[in-house]
Parts: sequence; structure tokens; C-alpha cells
Amino acid sequence: MLFTPALEKERLFKKIDSTTTNITFKNELKDSPELNILTYLYYYNGAGTATADFNNDGLIDIYFTSNQGADKLYLNKGNFKFEDVTTTANIENAGNWTTGVTYMDINNDGLLDLYICKVGSYKNFKGRNLLYVNQGINKDGAPVFKERAEYYGLDFSGFSTQASFFDYDLDGDIDMYLMNHSTHPNRTYGKGSKRLEIDALSGDKLYKNIDGKYIDVSEQVGIFQSKIGYGLGLSISDVNNDRYPDIYVGNDFFENDYLYINQKNGTFKEVISMDEKKLGHTTHFSMGNDIADINNDGLTDIISMDMLPEDLKTYKTSGLEYSFPIYQNYLKNGYAPQYMQNTLHLNLGNSNFSEIGNLSGITATEWSWSTLLADFDNDGNKDIFISNGIKGATNNMDFINFIANDTPEVLQG
Repeated sequence: MLFTPALEKERLFKKIDSTTTNITFKNELKDSPELNILTYLYYYNGAGTATADFNNDGLIDIYFTSNQGADKLYLNKGNFKFEDVTTTANIENAGNWTTGVTYMDINNDGLLDLYICKVGSYKNFKGRNLLYVNQGINKDGAPVFKERAEYYGLDFSGFSTQASFFDYDLDGDIDMYLMNHSTHPNRTYGKGSKRLEIDALSGDKLYKNIDGKYIDVSEQVGIFQSKIGYGLGLSISDVNNDRYPDIYVGNDFFENDYLYINQKNGTFKEVISMDEKKLGHTTHFSMGNDIADINNDGLTDIISMDMLPEDLKTYKTSGLEYSFPIYQNYLKNGYAPQYMQNTLHLNLGNSNFSEIGNLSGITATEWSWSTLLADFDNDGNKDIFISNGIKGATNNMDFINFIANDTPEVLQG
């Protein structure tokens, strides 16, 4: 029997070609002996995208960031048609490896602003994080921005991944959590107590808004700032229904994820540790995460992405978990249990969770980067979108054997 489109089930989404949308942005990478997957472990992580209404016309616009190329801002003209207004908007951000973008209204003027995360002080990268403050709408309906990161105290130069703006102390102004990542080789994890050490480039930061300027209060409020943090996912939500926002950070490799519970006194308590065990176990190679109420019980739940292969061939040809003796030593050294699988933490109340990823059928979704919990079909239930893909799979056993073979060709990159 021939398959015909008439027999195909109606699809929920429809792909719209760039010839219709006028969106031609591409995040293209050109590796070199100095910069590639061997010299920067997050070379293929991609960049960030923000969707919001930047000119207050009621339509959602799109801001794309690029690792090596130039960022682009597209204004929504209606009917899925967009216009590139990057130059008009005074956006000038190219090179120096951009990793993420966040929007907020930093000065409460009713206009959305943009915060850009970058990698600086590494290899040939010399950039700093940028803050584009919306100056208003020009006569053509396009927003015009001015770069003001230094003025606000947010011109951080290090290994940033993503930022989130939120009012952690409920004083009426927005503060900022900056998630950073380590770049040192993942050769040995050492003691878990290393997370108490401070690294100026890799460590996460919490900035408090004081009279419109941002001050680093990370150490005072209980935020880990070490070089063993490989932050790839960041979510803010009130997980214990006390009205104060809490923070979930997904860390790649051996370091624990962090769940910071807001203590309502200007400090946070991290509860994913051998002493607390509030989440039981977490993702191991943590990527993106999200927080939402999946079962409509009034409690927010946590989903975190990993890279467990769904395909048997991929599973058999991939480097997977630690061996049992190494894993036991890992636990003795002060790390919490982690497994290479997606996790779905069902909130049981009183800051306790039950991990139901396997029961829910979502543990294995290949090399997963990010996830979004949302009701895509308007049936009242949260659905799960997961983005996947990697150009150079560094857990492929052929690749692992290749880089383990210490030859001149490998050393040359």
C-alpha cells in the first residue's frame, strides 16, 4: 500500500522556509589548529537565542547569537515575516565566542534590554559580557540599543554560559545569576570540597542589584564558585512554594548539579550533597534543564538532560559511565550520586523529590542539549521538547582511542 500525504496524521507544527521568513542567520564554525573540539571542550555547544517583543508592537522578535560570526536581531513584521535590523538597532557583537543571551528590563522603563554572555580570557578570546540597554524605538519602529555593561557592573570577563535575571531577595528590583563553566581538562575530579574554592573565571556569580548597580555577593550568599563547575543549564523557580525563587544549575561531568534553596534571608542553601540527598540522584553529564508543574498538583518539578543513547549501536560504541570501583571512590570523595540519563524529579513537597525519568519513558534521548516544559497542544498538560545533536561526539570510543594515542599528529590538533 502506498503512503500518501492524505493518510498522514495532521502535524502539530509546520516548518516555515527561510524564503518566507527572511531569516537567514547561521551559526557557522570554522575550526583551526588553535581552536577546535580538542582545544576547547565546548566547541560544539552552540550559542543562544532570545525571543521577545523588543519594540513593543505586540509581536515576538528574535535575537540570535553567534560563536564566531555576528549576532543578528530580527523584527517580527507579522505573518511570520521578519526583518534584519541589527545595524539599525546598534548591535555590534561579532567574534570572541558568544554563548548565551537573556532579555530583561534592567532599568524599568518598559523596554526590554539584552545581556550577552561570552567567553573571555581564553585562547585568543578577549571579550567581556555585554549589556545592550534599549534606548527607545526609532521612526521606523526598530529598537535602538546602547552597550552599558560596565556602567551596571556586569562586564564580566571569563567563561560565561548563561545568565538569569530575577528578584532573589524580593526587594523590588532584579538581581542576576551568572552561570559559568570550566575549561580545564576533565582528567581528575579530586575532592568534592574543591567546590568551596573560588575561581575568578569559571565560578558562578550572583549579583545583587543595589541602587541600580550590580554587586558580586556570591560568597556571602552561599554560591559555589569553583573551577570544577561546568555549568550548562540554569533554571529559576520557587520549588518549595515559599514565594522566594530558588536556583537549579546543571553541571557537566563529575561535579554535582546545584539546587540552591532560598533561605529568605538573603542567602541560599545548596541541597544536592551527600548530607541532604533531596533529589536522590541527578543527571551525570548535565546539559539543559527546566522547571514546571508536570502533574498539575501545584508543585514545580525539575527535568534535566543528559546523553544516554536511545539507539543500541550508539550505546555500544560510546564511552558511558564510570566503572564500579571509580564510582565508589567518587562517592567517597564527596560527590552525590549521578547517572548518565535524563532525570525527571517529581516534587513531593517539603523540598523532597522522587526521580521518575525511567517510569516516564524519557531517560534516553541521545545527545540532548536543552529541554522545554510547555503545553504545546493546549490540553492543560505540560509537554516536553528536547533539542538533540552533536557534530563531533566526544564520547565515541573511536574518538576516545584517537585522542588517547599520544602521537605527533594528535598533538598538532
